[in-house]
Amino acid sequence: MKMNEEWVKIALDLTSGISNQDRFERLLTGIRKVLKCDASALLSFHNQCFTPLAINGLYHEVLGRRFNIDQHPRLEAIARAGDIVRFPSDSDLPDPYDGLIPSLSDQLEVHSCIGLPLVFDDRLIGAVTIDAFDPEQFDRLSNHDLRMVSALAAASLNTALLMEQLENQMGYLPEPNTFQPHASPGSEMIGHSPAMLELKEHISAVANTDLSVLIMGETGVGKELVASAIHAQSFRSNQNLVYLNCAALPESVAESELFGHVKGAFTGAISNRQGKFELANHGTLFLDEVGELSLTLQAKLLRALQYGDVQRVGDDKPIKVNTRIVAATNRIMHEEVKAGRFRSDLYHRLSVFPIFVPPLRERGNDLVLLTGFFAERSRTKLAVDSIAIAPETIELLSRCPWEGNVRELEHTIKRAAVIARAQSPAKQLVLLPEHFDLTTQAPATGQEAAASPLITTPSSQLGHFQPNTPNLKLAIDQFQTQFIRQAFEQNEQNWAATARQLHLDPGNLHRLAKRLGLK
Repeated sequence: MKMNEEWVKIALDLTSGISNQDRFERLLTGIRKVLKCDASALLSFHNQCFTPLAINGLYHEVLGRRFNIDQHPRLEAIARAGDIVRFPSDSDLPDPYDGLIPSLSDQLEVHSCIGLPLVFDDRLIGAVTIDAFDPEQFDRLSNHDLRMVSALAAASLNTALLMEQLENQMGYLPEPNTFQPHASPGSEMIGHSPAMLELKEHISAVANTDLSVLIMGETGVGKELVASAIHAQSFRSNQNLVYLNCAALPESVAESELFGHVKGAFTGAISNRQGKFELANHGTLFLDEVGELSLTLQAKLLRALQYGDVQRVGDDKPIKVNTRIVAATNRIMHEEVKAGRFRSDLYHRLSVFPIFVPPLRERGNDLVLLTGFFAERSRTKLAVDSIAIAPETIELLSRCPWEGNVRELEHTIKRAAVIARAQSPAKQLVLLPEHFDLTTQAPATGQEAAASPLITTPSSQLGHFQPNTPNLKLAIDQFQTQFIRQAFEQNEQNWAATARQLHLDPGNLHRLAKRLGLK
């Protein structure tokens, strides 16, 4: 009776005027309180994939992971069951959360695990997973109680889905939160930071219009992903999204690529050919690196935007097209206009709705989610059961400037996963700091520098450091050895204090000192 009362309280709490994300998190908090579990997760289900919407008792990076059921047998069993799934405590099926529970570093070999499929109108919309370290933790739970949990969670998730559907139909912008269960695989953007929520708001605002969009941002921030999201959320989503890399266009073929040509227009033109504008008719044309176009081609592109028609090379007959333009550049376009390298009229025509994609260093904890996302991708490609990320690794990654942004992070995680796999025959990998080659540290802010100044070093000792080898790597090792040794002595041989003054993680400093022979 008492448990029923607890569920009534939770159900009433879920009906209060709160956001979807708050509702999901309150549900999991209630589940943990009543069921005494060590970890739980609420996941949405779409396109044979489970996406975490809220977690409790798991590492934050789990929210960035995407679990395809054909790669996770436990989640597949939940998706296929249609009712409560109680896994044997010694089940040999790999657990998707291996290495992802902070209070448990070992593999989840023997533990309690239950999966609750969330079904509404005979349709699977998600699942709740609950785990406990005690293999007998859930033995006394009745299926009736678990079905009550499932009903509450299904109702809460379905309400969120209906609200999102109504907002889209009425043309309202959804409130900024993390709930995007039906984002298409090619257009989902991982991130909950204020900068990313603002970006998603801008995409939602402009997607279902015909306005031209100019996407700006540094190399590697994901401008192509933004273009895909704009197209996917537009009324043109069932038409073509055509991609053209302007930087890779030789001047001799650029006009033909954009507008097409007729047979005999030039040597090698053996037949009529449609250009990208025609291929994207009624759809979207994404012009990547548009700042690289020549001034001659810019003038022809401007005409196509102004009048909505194109003319194939070698043809006098214009062709009407209904093509939406989304362009992207990593250049500072107003500076390009001032320098005369880009036409001001074309710039204003393209940037009817400018969108700025924030660099990774301005996205806070999004790095943690992206790390989980790329680790899960690497797990699939390397055919291992799990890839976890050590907390000290997250600290190391968080201190890097990531000048290559998300693309650089992705390649770094992939490379580390390959190294970890080569060093260990185990099917459960843990990415440690030594699997990464990250020598660049983010500079300290003014406040940090004032609070913890770097050690002042007499120029006679380090300012005019002269290595005794022409080998760069050995010279760097000599400098690091001398620098760390001096800092260690100045801090009365206290490694923790030395690490603080050098702005290094203590674990990283210990490993570096050991490699250099200082320990």
